[in-house]
Amino acid sequence: MKRSMLIAVMALVVVWGGAAIAGDAPTVNLNWYGYFKLDGAYDQNPTSHGNFIMWIPQASAYGDKGQFTMTANETRLGLNAVGNGYGNVAVGGKLEVDLYASISGTAIAENKAMLQLRHAYFTLEKGPVKLLAGQSWDLISPLNPSTLNYAVLWGSGNTGYRRPQVSLWYTAKPSKTTDIVMAGGVFRTIGNDLTPTFTLAAGEATDGVDDGTDAALPSFQALVDVKHTTAKGGTFRGGVSGLYGSMKAETNQGRSQDYSAWAVIGHLAVSPSTRFGFSGEMFTGSNLGSYFGGILRNSDVDGLEATGGWVSTWVQASKKMQVSAGYGIDDPKNDVIASGRTKNSCLYGNLRYTLVPKATVGLELAHWQTEYKGAGNSDDVRIQTSFILGF
Repeated sequence: MKRSMLIAVMALVVVWGGAAIAGDAPTVNLNWYGYFKLDGAYDQNPTSHGNFIMWIPQASAYGDKGQFTMTANETRLGLNAVGNGYGNVAVGGKLEVDLYASISGTAIAENKAMLQLRHAYFTLEKGPVKLLAGQSWDLISPLNPSTLNYAVLWGSGNTGYRRPQVSLWYTAKPSKTTDIVMAGGVFRTIGNDLTPTFTLAAGEATDGVDDGTDAALPSFQALVDVKHTTAKGGTFRGGVSGLYGSMKAETNQGRSQDYSAWAVIGHLAVSPSTRFGFSGEMFTGSNLGSYFGGILRNSDVDGLEATGGWVSTWVQASKKMQVSAGYGIDDPKNDVIASGRTKNSCLYGNLRYTLVPKATVGLELAHWQTEYKGAGNSDDVRIQTSFILGF
């Protein structure tokens, strides 16, 4: 009897001890977020991507031809990871997808969308220092205008996208109301497979590999971002960011030619109160197609330089309605352009009305104009409506 009781007590101690050890082990909680979104749009003329716009195709190829699109592809699903039990180290992460993988060029029916990876990264943060590893936003061009159009003025003044990276962040707090963020990192270089400018030998051609991969080096990005909150609740944010990436146009005979991509961007966002505000960015750089600059034109070994930017303003007209308007422009230099897009701009205005908490309906009117070298301008007027339910 005593032996049985001793065995039972020992078993209970083992169970309790195991539970205590398991309870002390680090864990990660996953929290869902996202939204459902339906977009419907009428376009006066065909657009670059149909469901959304980045530029207007050359008018001579299409003529005046109205189109109507409807899609749920911007519907977004994400998981935020929050670590527990890691001592004085904050552990986190994010996995996020939408349904726009079909924009890669593969013929996919509009009602059979495919998942597109947006974010997949984790972070380790201790005090003012944070390490981020995975795929997330570029450091450059940290702001976005408030558009219903899925492409937030990409190709029309707004640069920066998402790519694999390892970045290091440092946040200084000179006061309780001011943060100064400094970040830098190495990024996957994505470019084109270009032909060198020198004369090719018989049978010589490009090697079929992305020139960013051929460079055998990552690209580098950096950001300085100042955020300040005023005594009346207003906010100020401003800073500068930049990138540099080496690329190599290589042939199947081992000859090569080096070139680069670079950019400098300034950003500013001011909200004197919670009722209104404005923001914008300006950029200049070269070979920025994979960063959605230069109207997404391919890079050029001689350097395709471009300058542009955007400005946006918003007003909280009532408790349930927000009104926004903005303008963006992207203007590549024409000296290395033989044909195709030479300037792209967009003027837009929209309103969002909250039907019930987290359920919003929006309406956007936009005018797009794309200029072509020696071929005039292409225009489009888009009327878009969106229905959004967040969670």
